[in-house]
Amino acid sequence: MLNLVFRRIAGAVFVLLAVSALVFAMGSFIPGDLTSVIVGQEGATDEQFEEVRRRLGLDRPLPVRYLSWLGNALTGDFGTSPITGREVASDLAQQIPVSLELATLTLVFSTVLGLPAGILAAVHANRRVDVVVRSILLFTFSVPIFVIGVLLLLVGSRWFPGLFQVSYVPWSEDAVLHMRSMLLPLLTIGFPITAMTMQMVRSAVLEVLHEPFITTARAGGVRERRIEYLHALRSALPPIVTFIGFQFGILLGGLIVVEQIFSLPGLGRGMLEAINTRDYPMVTATALVFAFAFVAINVIVDLLYPLLDPRQR
Repeated sequence: MLNLVFRRIAGAVFVLLAVSALVFAMGSFIPGDLTSVIVGQEGATDEQFEEVRRRLGLDRPLPVRYLSWLGNALTGDFGTSPITGREVASDLAQQIPVSLELATLTLVFSTVLGLPAGILAAVHANRRVDVVVRSILLFTFSVPIFVIGVLLLLVGSRWFPGLFQVSYVPWSEDAVLHMRSMLLPLLTIGFPITAMTMQMVRSAVLEVLHEPFITTARAGGVRERRIEYLHALRSALPPIVTFIGFQFGILLGGLIVVEQIFSLPGLGRGMLEAINTRDYPMVTATALVFAFAFVAINVIVDLLYPLLDPRQR
């Protein structure tokens, strides 16, 4: 088991180093560097460009700049944004909790609704209940997220003003207003993820229900509900847990549209603003956070496999 943990952690560290090097290098290969944003294009002299490049360290070779940045990043220092003048780490400390909370709430929401719906659809496969459940959720999944967000904004502002919150309110200021500001974003991203979770659970449980041990359990007189909601679900858990972990990693990096629609100060919106302003230190640090979250979740899922499936111990 310790050997498995070591291999997974070593692989995760290698992936993070590769992602950080790739993202850091991309900022140098994109036409037009940060100096053109700070100095401007019209009326600027070559001396001004060179001065800014020297001050930012852009005159040094790329490998030297990357190793210097990596050494500071390992201590938690991601540098200072040349656009805003703020510490990148402090901005991340404000953005990470927002995206992490929304991703966690979405995952809980989609699992609580999608898990029983998927089991119900699998148990009544190709019957009326299955068709109704799949039709409702898959219809929700087929609608683009930005359309759902705009419609919820319209409905909430006109007919449910008590639940509608225009701007984001931190939990520390007002818990009730905070939950109101997170409700519509949660519903916007939650229903499509619920549909995907339901479909995954249905496929996994349906496959297990045709296994020989299920037939043996039925022949032995085990109650049908115990077979469906205990034996079958337990055997179907590995792919389901893998899918849920994958979705959590995708959610953290895929909330750009939702955070932009509802003005949430999260990682996705911060990344979009950093790209628009060519704030490369912020872009690099945010991309590394996304990669770390995705890799960490996948490592945890891999380590859960021996607990969920005794055959892998």
